[in-house]
Amino acid sequence: MKSGKSNCIYFFSPLLIVACVGIILGATVTDWPLADELFLGSVIVTGVTLACMGVVLQLCSSVTKNEFDNPKLDGILEAMQMSENAKRILFRDRELLLLRKTVQDDIAKNDFHAALVLCDQMANVFGAVEEAEQMRTRVQEIIHQHHENRIQEEMLQLTSLLEEQKWVDAYQFSARMRRLYPESPLLHGLEQKIADARTQYRHHLEDRFLNAAQNEDVENAMLLLRELDGYLTPEEARKFRDTATSVITTYRETLSARFKMAVSDHRWNDAIEFGEEIIRQFPNTKMAEEVSEMIKTIRTRSIEDETDS
Repeated sequence: MKSGKSNCIYFFSPLLIVACVGIILGATVTDWPLADELFLGSVIVTGVTLACMGVVLQLCSSVTKNEFDNPKLDGILEAMQMSENAKRILFRDRELLLLRKTVQDDIAKNDFHAALVLCDQMANVFGAVEEAEQMRTRVQEIIHQHHENRIQEEMLQLTSLLEEQKWVDAYQFSARMRRLYPESPLLHGLEQKIADARTQYRHHLEDRFLNAAQNEDVENAMLLLRELDGYLTPEEARKFRDTATSVITTYRETLSARFKMAVSDHRWNDAIEFGEEIIRQFPNTKMAEEVSEMIKTIRTRSIEDETDS
């Protein structure tokens, strides 16, 4: 690489040559009208060029000396020529300090996976195995505590689902929690907890149904029987067969009596309401077929009475 002085000489040499040629021409060619002006201009250019060369050469010498005597520049040039492994060794303490800070930042952002990756890098690349293991243990403890807090918050949602008897949603919730936290001990027996809650609610329905039937609360017994039907297997339903048959028969007779009484009293709207209930509750019976035919006439009577009034 050329020095600063050489660059300066190469830059000003053409100007100096042109100025010298102008002096020679101005001095030797006397019959040219512009000879005097050429001679004078060339002398001026030569003087200015020499002066500039002196200043620039001095500056170049100073800059060149400073460049090669500057220890910081020497360090930069030396670092640029290093290999990546050499740089890692040279700046090992600085990179380890940066890794520690980055791990702390990842923990603060709940980016635990990134923190564990950096712990592995600390051990495998820099050989800080013991420190990396300590930091990994700390990250895993934070992850465990974070997961426990999250699971406890989520379990409030499960409690709400069980109280509302949303069993399908509860099992879906359990499956999602298993996917998110497969190793958490807080989820042990979660499905069994849901099954136990469902069984307990079924027993509660059974007791309420039997009490309503015993007290001849037919309408309430029918409501409970419909709900209970979704919980019982054919085997479990056998023990309620006689009671259920009695309740259903009584309820059907009660509806029929109410329907006939409403028709007799010309309470058409009540008759329509009781008739529709019979059709809905006992759709495939002779009674439902008869009531369905009668309701057509009842609706006509109801409209006539409203018109007359």
